Amino acid sequence: MPNAKDSNLSPTKRILLAGRTGTGKTTQIWTLPGKKFAYIFDPNALSALHGCDVDYETFFPDIGMVETGLKGFNKGSRSDGRPKRPEPKVYNAWEDHINSHYEKGFFDSYQWLIFDSATFFAKAVMDRQLYINNRFGGTEEIADYKIVGAKLAEIMTPITTSHLNIFMTAHLSVYQDEKTSRIETQLFLPGRARTLMPLQFTDVLQAITIDDEKKGVTYAVRTRPDPKGLQDIRTSISGLDTIEDVTIPGSSFDDRAGLHGIGALLNRETKSNAIR
Repeated sequence: MPNAKDSNLSPTKRILLAGRTGTGKTTQIWTLPGKKFAYIFDPNALSALHGCDVDYETFFPDIGMVETGLKGFNKGSRSDGRPKRPEPKVYNAWEDHINSHYEKGFFDSYQWLIFDSATFFAKAVMDRQLYINNRFGGTEEIADYKIVGAKLAEIMTPITTSHLNIFMTAHLSVYQDEKTSRIETQLFLPGRARTLMPLQFTDVLQAITIDDEKKGVTYAVRTRPDPKGLQDIRTSISGLDTIEDVTIPGSSFDDRAGLHGIGALLNRETKSNAIR
């Protein structure tokens, strides 16, 4: 019977980095040590990764998917859309890629599997959900959010239990609770994925920026929950302060893996464990 104290395997890291747009989430991919493969769903990601040593595949909607028609809502209103919209296949293409490549052992040489971002990945799943229910291009219903949320959590279960380190970016949703009038911060994910997906990660960090008159803008991560902010934050990396500076210095990011940012936090833990 195996015993955890006898294991010499390095535990994998599964990092979910959430934050608002412009907080440097994608840029942290530069800092991850080891060979990396990324699934890119966010069209803005490639501009932040230009020059980065990361293999990737993009999964974007085709330009032919643009919905140009207006929506009628009056009784007897006319349809202003296309007679037949193209089939959304982003999710199907990704599903075919990860299954076929996993069976071939494609990921065996990689240390990191990256998803950028969970927000656009969820959008691809939602588009497919609406399409198979003959409502693609229409308004999502509560049942759609429940189904897509459960599917996202189901998808991530085998992925987060693989041998790979996982790095996923996500956006945040800030709203005012109608009953309590409190400002709530949540992951911008549908249904059960909002609560289940954070449980599948060893580390849930929030990307933030700190604007100082003297130092300028500093990029940082919050490692513990903010009483008035995101409550899903937690970390398995020992010895971290509540706010850790993850700024990548200099104008050129070449050869930065493991030296700065989240990669440096991981290396700090590795060295600490080696001393014990």
